[in-house]
Amino acid sequence: MMMRHCQLLQSSIRSVNHHHHRHCRQLLSITIRSCASSNNLIQKHPHCKAIHIAKQQQCRSITNQQASPSPPIQHHQRLTISRAAHLLNSLQLSSQQLCQHAHNLATFGEHSLHLNAYVKLLPLDDVLQQAQLSQDRITNGQRKSWLDGIPVTVKANVAVGRWWMMPSSSSAILMEERDNNDTNGTATIGGDCNNNDIEEAEEVYESDIAKKLLKECGAVLIGITNMDEFGMGSLGLNSGISSQDSGNHNHVIGSSNGDSKQAQLYLDKKRYANPIYNPLPWMHRLSMLQSQNQHYNNNDDPDQYWIEQIQNSTVQNPHGISDEDALEELLDEVRYWTQQQTHHDDDNSTNTKASSHDDYSATTSPLLSSGGSSSGAAVTIAHGSSLLSIGTDTGGSLRLPAAWTSTVGFKPTYGTFSRYGVVSYASSLDTVGFVTGSVECARIGWDCLSGSDRRSKSNDDDDERSCVDFNKSRDATARVYHDDRSCELLTSQQHQQQEQPTTDTTKPLANIRIGIPNAFSLHETPPLIANAWSAAANTLQNIGGATLVPIPESVVSSEWIKLSCAAYYVLACAEASSNLSRYDGVRFGLDVDLNDFANLDNVQGYEEYHPLSNMTALEEKISTTRVSGFGDEVQRRVLAGTSVLSSDRFHTHYEAAAVVRAKVSQSIERAFRSTAINNGGVDDDKVDVMLVPTALSFPCTLNPHLGDRMMEDMDPTAAFGNDVMTIPISLGGFPSISVPHDNNDNLDRREKDVVGLQVFGMRGSEDIVLQVANAINSSS
Repeated sequence: MMMRHCQLLQSSIRSVNHHHHRHCRQLLSITIRSCASSNNLIQKHPHCKAIHIAKQQQCRSITNQQASPSPPIQHHQRLTISRAAHLLNSLQLSSQQLCQHAHNLATFGEHSLHLNAYVKLLPLDDVLQQAQLSQDRITNGQRKSWLDGIPVTVKANVAVGRWWMMPSSSSAILMEERDNNDTNGTATIGGDCNNNDIEEAEEVYESDIAKKLLKECGAVLIGITNMDEFGMGSLGLNSGISSQDSGNHNHVIGSSNGDSKQAQLYLDKKRYANPIYNPLPWMHRLSMLQSQNQHYNNNDDPDQYWIEQIQNSTVQNPHGISDEDALEELLDEVRYWTQQQTHHDDDNSTNTKASSHDDYSATTSPLLSSGGSSSGAAVTIAHGSSLLSIGTDTGGSLRLPAAWTSTVGFKPTYGTFSRYGVVSYASSLDTVGFVTGSVECARIGWDCLSGSDRRSKSNDDDDERSCVDFNKSRDATARVYHDDRSCELLTSQQHQQQEQPTTDTTKPLANIRIGIPNAFSLHETPPLIANAWSAAANTLQNIGGATLVPIPESVVSSEWIKLSCAAYYVLACAEASSNLSRYDGVRFGLDVDLNDFANLDNVQGYEEYHPLSNMTALEEKISTTRVSGFGDEVQRRVLAGTSVLSSDRFHTHYEAAAVVRAKVSQSIERAFRSTAINNGGVDDDKVDVMLVPTALSFPCTLNPHLGDRMMEDMDPTAAFGNDVMTIPISLGGFPSISVPHDNNDNLDRREKDVVGLQVFGMRGSEDIVLQVANAINSSS
């Protein structure tokens, strides 16, 4: 019976009626092809034995790796939260200086590098006003947390009071409240405010995670990051909005005069929205120019280096490049590649040098995808304009961009952070997390945001931690996965690890068991990723002292893992169809002028935006709101979700996908040691965490000059497989972190050859996950 459900799930494309929208049929077709592809791909990798039996290889020492020539990706030059906090606490830097430098980087990234990472970049005066409040607390010895005075960003689908800029389709009612309460005060972001500001702040819609980050922890908001619309996408191509667009994106579209030009302008901006570009190619070039600075070469003190770098930062040159001609040549190349060949382009890139364009056109585009959907979050961290960026992860939306931008993406246990104030996509999967530059920064972010940070606010060396109290969380899931019994279980597990004898007490991961599941070993894994996986496993065993445990098919079955991708898209699309039904143009969604859209059927290329003739006035309003407010990808998924929820497909499609989800979750859960302890069983063959690649592909090349065929080396339908390694973990709600792994011996490595490795564990085991991830991050 179970296999019958799976066969029905895989054959769902045959049951789609012809009257459904072509987008619905396309998405279901992609879903089933990805499932069928998984059947062929999920095979035991011929070289996975080298991963499973790491004793056969000797891991190179960290010393030798550091002595090798440095790879192009200079992520070790990023400023960390701990170093920034140290400079602030020692008063060597002020929060105003640090945040102005971050704002300079953000401005440079948006206007010079055209990264499109921000939906909204806060005015500098507002940023400095927040920083001043933080600096006063630091000077008076009243620092709120390690994040006090640290520049941060928040994803566009997370409400941040009056600064909220949800792309295209947030609530019109809430936007009116935002405009009414948009005063000059900093009630919603600064944390310190007067009574009048507090009263106004209560009327502004703000998420729980934003309140925790900005008010309770004292972080300084730099801006709102861009994303794939509603979190639907894995390439950063479906944003439909950028910081270059001005005005309220939920205003009335149209001029009430029957002129369709304003509606065309809006739809063109949405249709031809700029991608969110990966900064790694440009960061590599900038680091090479920066290395020519005498200051860079002669300054061996990292603290002094960052002090001078931040104090000398300017909007035109925040990276401190001394060769202005070389910098201008680089920016000229950026302008050439990022200009789109469409009818609505502006003339901001027409001043490039024609002689240089011939040289550029003869080369391959250096532009890379940043992944999705939390594209802007990862880009701001990779570029350095933020030290922690809040995002959401549904099927891999934090971990995939982190892997492709050589950053760290952390997804805690489902329900750990409240989803109040987060725009819903798939409610049973949406998880609030964040991106940082290192695992050490992720550790600090987790301690501060989860409330487990018991360290002294004035002593950097105090490392005392305690279990998290989630009883006050709005989300009941947090109270289930993080109850007192789970806390006691993890504590007893840690004590058990400490009491077991070990041959070398200096090993940081002694007595921690790390699983290498056969079910995640794919036959077509690229050699670079397979080698990084093997090298990381060797490092964890030989240097970290961990025990590697192969997880056989009998424990984690590939039969269920390979169905997870198809099941995910059925479930996610179904939940999206339900959640997005509220956008009707009355209380939620865009407020459009029907007179302008009524004339679009006479304009070539816009016929599809005109409602059907037999609609009522209300139906016409709803239809126009959704077709103009939702991008193509959102419409595809909503229509697919509506199809699988229909009465004749609910049992054969949705319920079958739910069965697959349960089996995947149970299969993975059986492998963890905490489950055996909880059931009173033996845990000799169980593990604490598992190690798998984050993605099986590299960032695809983008070329705006090709128009709609922007992706040079990836079929758009293949994008649905980018999350194949992250989806099974999301289906079970397990905590996971993606860590960049650099093979310093590979001198021929390109900027796009970035590898992310994923560590995940049992629900509520974030501390152990972070501990293992830190060992990988520290050794690469």
